[in-house]
Amino acid sequence: MKYDVIIIGSGMSGLTSALKLSKAGKKVAVIEKHFMPGGYATNFSRKGKDGNIYNFDVSLHSLSGMNEGCETRKIFEELGVNDLSFLKLKEPLALIKNDREVVKIPNDKDEYKDLLIKRYPNHEDGINKLFMFMENLIKNSSHDSNLDTISVKDFLKIYINNDDFIEEFCYLWVYIGLPIDKVNAYYSMQVISRYIFGGHSYVKGGSGQFSKTLSNHIKNNGGDIFLSSEVIKIDTKNNKVISVTTNKGDTFTADEFIFACDPNHIFSLIDNPIKNDYLKNISNCEKSPGVLQLYLGIDCPTKNLGIENSHIFYYNNLNSNELYKCFEDGNIEQAGFVIVAYDKLDPDLNNGKAYLNMAMLDFSHNWPERGTEEYETKKQYVIDVMLKKLFNLYPKVKGHIQAIELGTPRTTQRYTNNSDGAIYGLAQNIRQGGFKRTSFKTPFDNAIVVGAWSYPGGGYEGAILSGSYGSTRLLNKRVISNENKIIPINQLMNGLIRKFNPENAEGLNITYKFLFEGYDPIYLKIKNKTAKLLPKLETTEKIDTALSMSHETWYKISFNKISGQDALMDGLVKCEGNLKNFASIPKIFNKSL
Repeated sequence: MKYDVIIIGSGMSGLTSALKLSKAGKKVAVIEKHFMPGGYATNFSRKGKDGNIYNFDVSLHSLSGMNEGCETRKIFEELGVNDLSFLKLKEPLALIKNDREVVKIPNDKDEYKDLLIKRYPNHEDGINKLFMFMENLIKNSSHDSNLDTISVKDFLKIYINNDDFIEEFCYLWVYIGLPIDKVNAYYSMQVISRYIFGGHSYVKGGSGQFSKTLSNHIKNNGGDIFLSSEVIKIDTKNNKVISVTTNKGDTFTADEFIFACDPNHIFSLIDNPIKNDYLKNISNCEKSPGVLQLYLGIDCPTKNLGIENSHIFYYNNLNSNELYKCFEDGNIEQAGFVIVAYDKLDPDLNNGKAYLNMAMLDFSHNWPERGTEEYETKKQYVIDVMLKKLFNLYPKVKGHIQAIELGTPRTTQRYTNNSDGAIYGLAQNIRQGGFKRTSFKTPFDNAIVVGAWSYPGGGYEGAILSGSYGSTRLLNKRVISNENKIIPINQLMNGLIRKFNPENAEGLNITYKFLFEGYDPIYLKIKNKTAKLLPKLETTEKIDTALSMSHETWYKISFNKISGQDALMDGLVKCEGNLKNFASIPKIFNKSL
């Protein structure tokens, strides 16, 4: 079977990619190992002791970025997905800390800022400046790549040097997967800002309805989705993927391939030495934790049980480092958790009844192999401990539980082939987060990776954005012919200066450093609406943005054979300093010759 593009994996990144490409007229096929599309974005049902069927959402707690004008919402508007209902969370979230002190976090940026100022009045100025930073981050996509070199804790200290504030403000860290002094500042601030300015919403009908709707749009555009079809073999030739074969014996060929799945697994199916260095680099990266989730069918509304909020973050008086250590060690007795009351997100999900999700981070190394007696014994022990913790917080829940299911990191690994059940793909640490994230690029000219294992990262919004960015990159892809002669670097840089547009450099004072492989550094100074190349830099001069790349890459960017953004996302360009300055180059140097 021949297609324009084949997508392996039907999670949010795979479905978004397929929808965007099929809408653009590409003939696409999505190949999925599970019997339903969606990856983590699915629902499942269990029959309760009372005879009722309880509908559970596998993973969606809430979706950010659906307020008017936000990027995720724009993506679905542009793709014509107008048959989904997004329910904005009306009640505040609850953060329980300091021996049951409850901090109620409103789903409104201005109300939340006022709450923080009220709680930390000595830091009002810093809080105002922090909110201005976040607004600019969301509206203008501004980015100082120095954020990739520090933790979110160190970044927030610039504004509010108060550990209590920082721990409280970063209550969402479990949705990113690392404690606040280890997680990359750029990605963390993206997540936090999108929640605060983009709002919290839930998809009516659950994440399974989300996946079903996207799948229907793909089919309406002429795309195909093959379920219960696990890829077991991948053939390559001349640095290209040429076909994939499934467990059903079907072989699919395409011009382009998108791997919306874990490259550690999918590339292990390729018998080609050029993938070895790539796979070695990926396997050496730190993976995110997995997740432990207890699903509980409840025979009455949660308000009857004293549960007032849709989301409860209970961290058991532990800071993020202490809590993460509990997760690493499998110390569930001391670990905190997140509770989600789904009848408050979507009252119709279980026809007036309810279900609770009780979740915490976890690691596959804490679990025996599935199917063993040891595994089942541990599952029952964990259920008992988690129920005891729940009853201690909300004693009225006892006696109202009709259905129970426990998911472990081994469960998610089984259904997704994610290494060790890593729920967020690669960890968003300082070394490999933000724009240091593994790029879309693979060793094969016609294959990219999108999703949690690629840029920008995991989570629903991260996966959706990755699928959108990756498919746009493919649609904009140009065939680059091999040049017999590439213009010398000094001519390229002088040509850049000739295209300088002073009208677009008003008020700019920027010093660039260009480091091309095999050449001495070249400095470019923009000041007083002039641009000048400098052979060297005065010792007192500050470099605002440093760019490292090959001569060939700069040649392709200069002649619009690839975009600077694609080169950055493919790892062909490394940027240190203010990334916004790199993004401004086409605007500053656009004069017609």
